[in-house]
Amino acid sequence: MGTSWSRGGVGGVGVRGATRQRRRSIFVLEVVEERALLSTFTVTSLADNNVGSGDAGSLRYVMNLANQLNAGTSQNPDVISFAGVSLTPSSHTIYVGAGAAGAKPLPALTDVAIIDGTTAANFDNLTGLMLDLNGSALRGSANGLVLGGGNATVRALEITNFPGNGILVTSASNTIGGNQIGVDANNNPNNPAGRLTTVNPPTNTTPTFARPPQGNIISGNGGDGVLIEGQAAQSNMLEGNFIGTDVTGLVADGNRGNGVAIVSANNNALFGTTPIDQNNPFVFYNVISGNGRNGLLINNSNGTTVYANFFGLGANNSTPVGNRLDGVLINGHSDQTTFGANIPLGNVAAANGKNGLEIAGSASRTISANTFAGVAAFNPGALVGNRGDGILVTSNGGGKVFGRSVFSTIILTNQVSGNGGNGIEINGDARGVQVSQSVVGMSTNGQNAEPNRKNGIAINGRASYVSIGGFEPSVAGVPEGPGFLEAANLISGNLGNGVAIRGNGVHAIRVVNSRIGTQIDGVSAGGNGYDGIYVANASNVQIGPKVGASGTRDANIIAFNRHGGVEISSGQKNSVLGSSIFGNGGLGIALSNHANDKAHPPSLYGARIISATGSILVRGTLHAQESTTYQVEVFASDTPRSGTGADFLGYVIARTNEEGYAHFAFNGSVVNPSPTQPLYVTATATSSSGNSSQFSTPVRAGLILPN
Repeated sequence: MGTSWSRGGVGGVGVRGATRQRRRSIFVLEVVEERALLSTFTVTSLADNNVGSGDAGSLRYVMNLANQLNAGTSQNPDVISFAGVSLTPSSHTIYVGAGAAGAKPLPALTDVAIIDGTTAANFDNLTGLMLDLNGSALRGSANGLVLGGGNATVRALEITNFPGNGILVTSASNTIGGNQIGVDANNNPNNPAGRLTTVNPPTNTTPTFARPPQGNIISGNGGDGVLIEGQAAQSNMLEGNFIGTDVTGLVADGNRGNGVAIVSANNNALFGTTPIDQNNPFVFYNVISGNGRNGLLINNSNGTTVYANFFGLGANNSTPVGNRLDGVLINGHSDQTTFGANIPLGNVAAANGKNGLEIAGSASRTISANTFAGVAAFNPGALVGNRGDGILVTSNGGGKVFGRSVFSTIILTNQVSGNGGNGIEINGDARGVQVSQSVVGMSTNGQNAEPNRKNGIAINGRASYVSIGGFEPSVAGVPEGPGFLEAANLISGNLGNGVAIRGNGVHAIRVVNSRIGTQIDGVSAGGNGYDGIYVANASNVQIGPKVGASGTRDANIIAFNRHGGVEISSGQKNSVLGSSIFGNGGLGIALSNHANDKAHPPSLYGARIISATGSILVRGTLHAQESTTYQVEVFASDTPRSGTGADFLGYVIARTNEEGYAHFAFNGSVVNPSPTQPLYVTATATSSSGNSSQFSTPVRAGLILPN
């Protein structure tokens, strides 16, 4: 009877249950079908002597014999069995290069074969008694196992102390599962560079690192835990591995380099779960935590897919096991990285020494969807913020964008909270970034503050063509075009500003469809520690919809922030349009003497509700730049407080004469007018060049007239 790895083990239980199961049982076998195997080669000695007869002897002899006969096929692989050896705690190691064969590595496996450590007598995955391949007798860059023939399987071995790679894959369609690579059962560290590596195998290779509870522990290595390198190293998949931790997934035993490095290699994947597994989220997750550099490095590599992984968090979704640098770094000219998708395909990037996710260089067409950056997934009690930013974007986009949009980086439905720096920082030469439908500084339910210690979103350096909110192009199954409304961003509870936009080179910035300083309902307080939006030196910043209209889908709500709603301290052509601004500690819109040419607000001299259905007439004058067209926006509030515009009523176009004066009359409507509740009206003026004024002095609307 043949055997196959089970998909059971952690399915149907939560993340905590998954960890307990992994402690109890790393390997599960089940009988599936009757199959005739061509040959079984049995190892009978732990010595590395290259002696024996028939199909018996040392591992070196058996591998040479299997290669010589070369009879295995992908349908009927040969088996290299260890049934002829008996493991004990003091005798379970093959010291490669220490016997009569001399100090040389094992031969590369070119036969199609299964190397099966579970066949050894006394193998016990409960106590961790496993066959150990130990390379401490070797020198130079000698590797442990080299898979050169393709379609091979390596299961249930300890592979430690090799001066080169623990496993080197140079062929296609291999499966590596249930191994401990770089640490032994007692968690002793490996020597430098004992990593699992796949490098330049033939095109369309698919080494699959098997799902839990068969996943590998790849920890304690001197370099990267897993290195996938070279243009021919494609279609590799990692599932269910603990990379940088011990067997529990809760204690750091980091690789000195990156947990996983994908370098100049296209179309590879880390699948903690797949779309067909959505009823069992995180069943097959990778834990990539505790490493000496980044958890995951993607450099000059295209088409990488990353679903449902923990970067910096332990396997129980709450214990910090941070990587020393970023949780994930996407760098170079990497194109079309898909980092998460619809729940449960999102990733967790938390508790790392720098940033949760960094997108740098000229990385293009990157989407981060359903990323938990600085928080555990749906676990608000865990304090697991990254020390730096939750998400840092400095990539210039490489000139590539999604579809007909201007966006090269899309941050979609992320929760970015609890970080030591900014929630999201867009800096350097970043170009073409959109943040949509995300929660920044609040809990997943949008009701409780989980503050980022600096700003919710910071836009600095020379960043351009950035949209906070709006309608992203058709990616990740999101439809494109009019009629498809999106959930708003929620940017609240942060210790600094909600959104801070600073820098002489910063331009072409939009902030729309965002709730800044409220809870998710848009009416309860969740204010940021300073301004809702702060602008300094930047130009061409558009806050709110460009052409106001009652009920517009792009309107912002900016309320309950400790200081002002919007403060523009310097810079020109910065507009504030169509947004609901109220309840802030300072002015709703504040301008310094050097900002927006100190645009003058209108003067209202009359406002009257003229029907019981809410029709309202507002009259006023504008004294501003001569012979200039202005968009005058009108707002209503239930308070006479200055600097407030709670309900956007609409707009009217006014053009000043040669002396800079314009008279205007606005006809609109208010919702549910009351004959007893006073109503106060304010207005702003925005020039055709994009400079907006502060709110006007409020005037009280007259009483409702009879029909």
